[in-house]
Amino acid sequence: MKKIYSAIINAVTMSNSIQQEKIFVGVSWPYASGKIHLGHLAGQNIACDVFSRYHRLKGNKVLMVSGSDSHGTPILFKAEELGIEPEQLIQQSHQEIVNTFKQLSLIYDNYTTTATENHKEVVQNIFLVLKEKGYLYPQKSKQYFDEKVNKFLPDRYVRGTCPNCGAVNARGDECPECGKFLKPEDLIDPFSTLSDTTPILKETEHFYLDLKKLQPQLSKWIDETSVNWRKWVREFSKGWIREGLEPREVTRDMKFGIPVPVEGWEDKVIYVWIEAVVGYLSAAIEWADKIGKPSEWEEYWKDPKCKHYYFIAGGNTPFHTIIWPAELLAYSEKYSDDTLWEKYKFPGETKREKLNLPYNVPSNKMLLYKGKKMSKGDGVGMDADSLLEKYNSDLIRFFFLRYAPENHDREFEWKDLIDCNNNELVANIGNFINRTLTFTQSKFNSVIPEGVLDKEVEESISNAFETIGTHIEKCEFVKASEALLQFSSFANKYFNDKAPWASYKEDLKDCGNTIYNSIQLVNTLRILIKPFMPKSSIAISNMLGLEEESDPNIELDSTGVVNTYENNWEFNVIESNKTLNQSKILFEKILE
Repeated sequence: MKKIYSAIINAVTMSNSIQQEKIFVGVSWPYASGKIHLGHLAGQNIACDVFSRYHRLKGNKVLMVSGSDSHGTPILFKAEELGIEPEQLIQQSHQEIVNTFKQLSLIYDNYTTTATENHKEVVQNIFLVLKEKGYLYPQKSKQYFDEKVNKFLPDRYVRGTCPNCGAVNARGDECPECGKFLKPEDLIDPFSTLSDTTPILKETEHFYLDLKKLQPQLSKWIDETSVNWRKWVREFSKGWIREGLEPREVTRDMKFGIPVPVEGWEDKVIYVWIEAVVGYLSAAIEWADKIGKPSEWEEYWKDPKCKHYYFIAGGNTPFHTIIWPAELLAYSEKYSDDTLWEKYKFPGETKREKLNLPYNVPSNKMLLYKGKKMSKGDGVGMDADSLLEKYNSDLIRFFFLRYAPENHDREFEWKDLIDCNNNELVANIGNFINRTLTFTQSKFNSVIPEGVLDKEVEESISNAFETIGTHIEKCEFVKASEALLQFSSFANKYFNDKAPWASYKEDLKDCGNTIYNSIQLVNTLRILIKPFMPKSSIAISNMLGLEEESDPNIELDSTGVVNTYENNWEFNVIESNKTLNQSKILFEKILE
């Protein structure tokens, strides 16, 4: 029997014996202009946590960072609407977001904001290096100006008719109806949201990022790297390259944001689309400072073996496959320039090596609500807290993986949520676990009987770890959740086919062997669902008498930083004669 256990463990953990990997996970930054909505969950905030938990279970070192985007016009809009200062809205929204993430069991090594001095320092550092290397240059242009309020208008303060689809309330940066990226001057019949008057074009001066100059490097990098990406992300990004990249403005005529660190430009700020993505780096630098190891961030940003994953929603794709890589490529020239290296070191920077580029950008398409994409700025959709008030957080986590819009837009349907709970969690996973444990309690006095692992059970367990793990590593979360359900379906079928209620009367030893195998399947489910539904995994642990009262694979130290790395993505035997605890219903049926 020991040989069988050893064979399974060897098969499952063969890849785990390889040297520990380093994984950097960057998660898209929600605006600090309100609560998290369901689009955030479907887009990035659940998948990233499953991915990082899985890698920690495998024993890999993971650094996952994100934060609340504290700049940008959506915050100004909302603050004006509420009649409060932007800073008050940012503080309030940030805390609401943090609380929501805690309810969903999302674990970040560092969840911060873009309002920190550290972030400002890192952003201005990058800005100045790009300027000195000639990738940022000033140029005069014309921008919409509201004569009534005497202000230049940021893009979102200009509305009009979309030239692409004809929607009448398109924004100056994007049409919420068709999703096309726009410039304010593209709009038909533009008007100012500040005064409802028609703005004029007035000359101003801005810095531009020379994407055209960077296109050859970007094109080569995308060709080499995008083999790891989802097909639509790859084609979308290559489409931008084929159309030809043009210089883009990186500054704005406003006071809200990070000041341009150039003399004479004190009345302008760095545009949020080039600034927010720097948060992935600044958050890592902040994390290193928090743990008292100021240079530790370099282990994730300077080690070429560390793979960088960026979990985002579809609308942010070009900023992570074009803009952020362009900034990193341009900035890398600092490391071959003695003067710039000495002048522009980041906090804790010691290694004169280039910063890592993205390895994979698992961007999801849009979650639709009543036919429209969910948008905090446009008030479309439902906030996550409303769902958490009514439903189990593990159900919400699993649902937004099972129905994730990975490759196409998906409509949020209540019937899908109910079906996921009732027919998959309750009738499949929960049903098998409940039947096995209650049978053990009633027929074997809660004691695991003697048994030998059946070959079909052994093969199914080994295959489940390999299949689910592979899908997660490829960021195929829909397939990973399907594979989990398939394994649970096998467990149910095994229990039904063996019919222990019948063998209990005729062959107690055979019945005991069936229950022994079923307990091993329950324990395997406990491990497999850890990344997906951590609270349910803990509940199963308690029922099996493993007494795990907190998250079984993640511990936080006094700074709130993840510091535990375990090799737990493997089959663990629960020995015979162990006494189980009282079983409980894992998932409750939703009454329609």
